[in-house]
Amino acid sequence: MNQVERFFLQRYVQDPKRNLLRFSFVFMVLGIVLSVGILTAALNLFEGYERALKSALLDSFPHISIQAVYSQFLAPQDCETARQALAEQPEIASLTPKLTFNLMAYNGSKVRGGLVNAYAWKQGERVNYAKYVKKGKALAGQGEVVVGSYLARELGLALGDTLHLVYPRMDQISPLGLYPNDRPMKITGIYDSGFYEYDRSLIICNLNDAREIISLPEGFSNLEIKLKPEYLDGVEDLAYDYGKLLGRDMSATGVANTQLLRIVRMQKWLIFIVFSFLLLIAGINVISAVSTLIYDKKNEIAVLKTLGASSGTIKRLLYYQVAFVCLASILIGQLFGYILSWLVVHQRFYQLKGEVYFINRLELYVSPLNQLVIFLVAAVVAILCIRIPLRRIDRMFIIDLLRNP
Repeated sequence: MNQVERFFLQRYVQDPKRNLLRFSFVFMVLGIVLSVGILTAALNLFEGYERALKSALLDSFPHISIQAVYSQFLAPQDCETARQALAEQPEIASLTPKLTFNLMAYNGSKVRGGLVNAYAWKQGERVNYAKYVKKGKALAGQGEVVVGSYLARELGLALGDTLHLVYPRMDQISPLGLYPNDRPMKITGIYDSGFYEYDRSLIICNLNDAREIISLPEGFSNLEIKLKPEYLDGVEDLAYDYGKLLGRDMSATGVANTQLLRIVRMQKWLIFIVFSFLLLIAGINVISAVSTLIYDKKNEIAVLKTLGASSGTIKRLLYYQVAFVCLASILIGQLFGYILSWLVVHQRFYQLKGEVYFINRLELYVSPLNQLVIFLVAAVVAILCIRIPLRRIDRMFIIDLLRNP
């Protein structure tokens, strides 16, 4: 930037009203702010949705499940064998024996199917699902249960109420058929991950209660493996490797639904590409504003060319002025997008339907990478659109400018 360019740019910065209050410039600024704001809000909300869904999926379900090959349940010695075989694996965050089965839960005339999970936690071991227990306590004692929020709502129950569990047992057959094992349990915790399909069926109870309900003296349904976050993309490969370490009596299966997360991630960037076309519309406004600026300043351009200024110098003068406004508008648009997404998350008029969108809440997450991508894409579009009309200056001759003021 030479002295002439610096002088004119300094004058423009000190007195921006000469251009900023022009209709074409106001229209250009509004177009950039709105397009960048909508794109930013969409990406912030979808990033929040992706992270909330990922957290709910990976925290609610095991990443890898170890089961017995030749029987329905794992014996306690099988669990200990698996622990020893996988003790040196750095990817494993936790390995917990779990007993799980389906039954019916009811309250009065309201009946729902339930999935019972009972864990064999070791002393001092971290309870994986504890952060989703929004009310009450996470660990269920004897005669107590933690139930999913949707299940409690559909049955009309709350914290402290009694839930009845019904399980048909083959060892209790009467002349009239199977005699159900009806067990009343006190609700001491409400589980709310926001993942609809899980929250509408989950029942977590004490391991001893679970054994008594299905009449199982010992054994577990499977071993639940939780991986460290950095290893989640390799679930299938790790399950295969663990299966080889466990031998022929046990199998390891990848359970984490990473495919769904990949689809959601792809949808996020498809939305980014589609919404990026708004930037092209804003770019048309930039072209129009620069063309109008050149037409209105043709007398000044004629004077500058008469004084010996080159076309390159004049183009850079106008380029710096418009680029400064465009970059400032992009930053304002990103701020507007954050405010818009915050308002969408905190509004009470519409909430996601869990049965349609997997989770029932909107979340906001501002990713620095996403903001950088938005800024760079918007800046490139704006810069290219500024350069297009500036090429007219090369074809503007002094005699024509003075003849047609």
